[in-house]
Amino acid sequence: MQINRTYPVKTFTILCLCLFVASCANFKAYFNTYYNAKDYFDKAEKSRLENRGEVLPKVAIEHYKKVIEKSKVIIDDYPEFKLRKDALLLIVQSQFYLQEYKNAQGSLSLMKSEFGSTVTFETAFWSSMIKWKEGKVQPAINELSGLFDNKLSSNNKAKIYLSIAEIYFDQKMISLSMDNLVKAAELIRDPNEKGQIYYRIADISFNENDFTRALEAYKLVIKNSQSKKQIQEGHLKSVQIYRLQGNLELATKSIKNMLLDENYSSIHSDLELELAKLYLQQKMLVEAKNRLESIAQDYKNTIASAEAYYLLGQYAINDDWDLDAALKYFQMVPKENNQSLFIEPAKVRLKEINAYNSTQLKFTEWMERLEATDSTEVKQLTKEDEIALSKVLYSMAELEVFHFDRRDSGIKYLDKIIELSLKTLLLPKALYAKSFILEEAGEDSLAFELKKQIINEYSKTDYALAIMKVDNTFNTLDFNSDKNLVLAEKEWLDEPFLALNKYKEIIEIDTLSESSAKAAYFLAYQYDYKFVKVDSALKYYEWIIKHHENSEQSLFSHRRLLILNKVITDSTVISVN
Repeated sequence: MQINRTYPVKTFTILCLCLFVASCANFKAYFNTYYNAKDYFDKAEKSRLENRGEVLPKVAIEHYKKVIEKSKVIIDDYPEFKLRKDALLLIVQSQFYLQEYKNAQGSLSLMKSEFGSTVTFETAFWSSMIKWKEGKVQPAINELSGLFDNKLSSNNKAKIYLSIAEIYFDQKMISLSMDNLVKAAELIRDPNEKGQIYYRIADISFNENDFTRALEAYKLVIKNSQSKKQIQEGHLKSVQIYRLQGNLELATKSIKNMLLDENYSSIHSDLELELAKLYLQQKMLVEAKNRLESIAQDYKNTIASAEAYYLLGQYAINDDWDLDAALKYFQMVPKENNQSLFIEPAKVRLKEINAYNSTQLKFTEWMERLEATDSTEVKQLTKEDEIALSKVLYSMAELEVFHFDRRDSGIKYLDKIIELSLKTLLLPKALYAKSFILEEAGEDSLAFELKKQIINEYSKTDYALAIMKVDNTFNTLDFNSDKNLVLAEKEWLDEPFLALNKYKEIIEIDTLSESSAKAAYFLAYQYDYKFVKVDSALKYYEWIIKHHENSEQSLFSHRRLLILNKVITDSTVISVN
């Protein structure tokens, strides 16, 4: 009997033990699920913050999706879980960064209905952030600023400042953005988060050429950040700033110290590149070229080697004037690394070199032709020859001066246009270009004489008008096609027949300016379509082609002439029949 009485007690104990073990297993399961979700969220945030301002990295996207997946397991399967509120907040944040704003708003509503006043800050904060992303910028800023009226922790205050800074940055209001970033950095206690904020301040300041603030911020990144990538970038940007500020000795010393340290091996190629730029800045051209060539060989297929080839191409143009070598260097840029920022500039350089070589070939052919004739025969160039030659000469001048920065060489081609007295639209353009180049070089008296020549000889051109707009001392002309065109356009509304006379006056006096082309086309169009006077329309279409051959109006005039002449021919045939 005694044995029978003890049996139920043992059974009860075993049962309780089983239930306890089961509950512990269950407890462990949902805690593991939550902490897995939290771990994924932390990884996603780290990736997002390190790539701030760029497209959300794929790894961050995958991690945020995992956060939502695991947090929903907790929400759906463990309704009594004490960290349910935290799981919901993880979902809201992940949905926000994945740009799932409607889903995030739905999760916020669920959070508010379940937890009420205990989540007032969280729901208000994330609702404001969603408003920003939905285009309601000012309401978002107002609501975020209004949260300061509540009693908040330092971290929550910093969070608000950070978000307001992000909104201002998105609106290109850089100064206000920076002010809020600094306030956030001062409040944050966690060194890694502080490092992330200072990295943001440094990055924006550097891009805004505020190198003093950028340097201070990069030093704080180095001190606080736990990201090796950001710390090394902080060191690299610091030496760049030393170079840009002219502190060349400190820049050189810092670079050489880091090149001897294996801890910086991942940025050695960038440091070598900075050293080459320092040599270039100090006109140590041989050392710079040697360093760039070694970078191209020692760090193949990298961002640094691509830039090295670009700089070698620039060196070949600016210092050696060796376009063949430059061509080879620029061709290497996209081959080295397809992520290089110098691919597009290299393409531009390749086009310029090819254009130069092609134009120079045409120039040589023209010079041989001119040298084969005597002085009287030169004057017998046809109108088409003059136009073609002036185009070649002006193209050479433009390439030399404005693309390759060879002022003296470029002026020689402009002088050739002036010397040959090629009576085309490019003659006043050549005079104007030369005056501009001389003025830039500080040769104001020579530039003034050329401007005066344009005003006296080509007063109706756009170049004369441009000069008069800048310098009132030249604005002595009674007639101005631009102004008269405006008056004619206004008069057309009330007195069209009187206005026609004003349009005709413009083209009688002015055969060169763009305004005269517009006036002639207006006359041609009205006689063609409104008054249906074909002879008058033909007259003005032909005038445009004669005086403004390369204009947009000439293109339309050619097309319309073909149609009108065909109509006249067909009408004549019908009449004869």
